[in-house]
Amino acid sequence: MSEMQTFFFEADRYQVYSYKLGEEALIFQPPGRKEMVVPWDQIRYLEDVSGRKVNIVLNDTAVIIPVYYAMDKFSALLETVCSRLAQVHQTRIGVQTFQSDRTYQVHRGIVLGFFALLVLVAIFHFNHFPWVGLFVTVATLPMVLYIILQPHTVIPTEDALVVRDLIRQREISYGHVARMGFDLHGDAADAYLCIRIHLTKGRQIKIQRLENLILLFIFITSKRTQNEMKTAGRVSQP
Repeated sequence: MSEMQTFFFEADRYQVYSYKLGEEALIFQPPGRKEMVVPWDQIRYLEDVSGRKVNIVLNDTAVIIPVYYAMDKFSALLETVCSRLAQVHQTRIGVQTFQSDRTYQVHRGIVLGFFALLVLVAIFHFNHFPWVGLFVTVATLPMVLYIILQPHTVIPTEDALVVRDLIRQREISYGHVARMGFDLHGDAADAYLCIRIHLTKGRQIKIQRLENLILLFIFITSKRTQNEMKTAGRVSQP
């Protein structure tokens, strides 16, 4: 049995939020109020509010537990909550496809379309292509490469994590995942969640701007646990 983990967040002077994470329940205490005991199976879903917080929504939808980005140990708290939920719903988690959210799809389409237009103009009208246009084309290239290599579809299957970008598809064995965790991308004003997956060979995969990113983390956690149990079972067999 794991020990109770406790996290605190001081939103303002004397305004302290307390979170205690045990095997059976989350114990939450908002400033100036009594503790609230929430069994893990009473959590309905987790809602990401970009730039601010993650809301833990309960079956009693009138109650919402906020987990603020500004917490010192925000990532550790969110990862622990997701791990507990992965354990509770282990038998219910199947295979699901996670794709880029619509806002990012539009952003990606605009950038790639603009870059393609610049390249075509440069090819067919090179002699009349202004140096400013050439500079913009070259300056846009790193952003285009970043977008092309950014995962747009992730599928946690039973045996491997399938990651697709605009060039290739990779199947990553769960045994090759050293660790993973949440991180925040961007500055404080417009930060949003991302997942960093560290592989055993030292490489890293950054997953961001996907729909249901937190649910994806729960799915991957569950599949990794199942894979570890299968591997341990095979090793123990004579």
